[in-house]
Amino acid sequence: MRRLICATMLVLGLLTALPLAGLAADANNNHDHYLFLIGTGGGGPEGPDVAKAQNGSTVTIVGVGSFNAGPDKAAGGSGTYAVKDAQGSTTSAGTWSVTGVLGFVSYGSAAAQGLPAFLWGGQVKLAVHLSNGVDGVLTVFCLLGSPPAGKDEGITLVLGQGGNFT
Repeated sequence: MRRLICATMLVLGLLTALPLAGLAADANNNHDHYLFLIGTGGGGPEGPDVAKAQNGSTVTIVGVGSFNAGPDKAAGGSGTYAVKDAQGSTTSAGTWSVTGVLGFVSYGSAAAQGLPAFLWGGQVKLAVHLSNGVDGVLTVFCLLGSPPAGKDEGITLVLGQGGNFT
């Protein structure tokens, strides 16, 4: 089934417009097709996801996409980003796109929180390319289901030469 992994926001209205397709699934649901939303939504604390580097700089990210977990490891998606230094000045901004899925850990169904069972939580690591030419790893965390202790909802971004935003 299609599952939804989120960062900060779930867009429940979007799900009613999506066709649900049955795909082979193993016991860990790691062969399913998932959707992710970053810093988008129609309810709750809206707004982009922001991650901070040790030097005080921040990255703000918004976007959507999908991926197949398991042996297929296909992924796609895109959005916008902005990097600001510790003083708040924009140092880079543009678009980002998913170039691959590096891994997925399922946290299970949102039924554990009393939400519809077709909503799903987990952690996905995505290879991304920024329009400024930099490649990196974007990790999206959605704390629905049964996440491990110590995890936070949101994103991290590790860039080759430019920073580690957590």
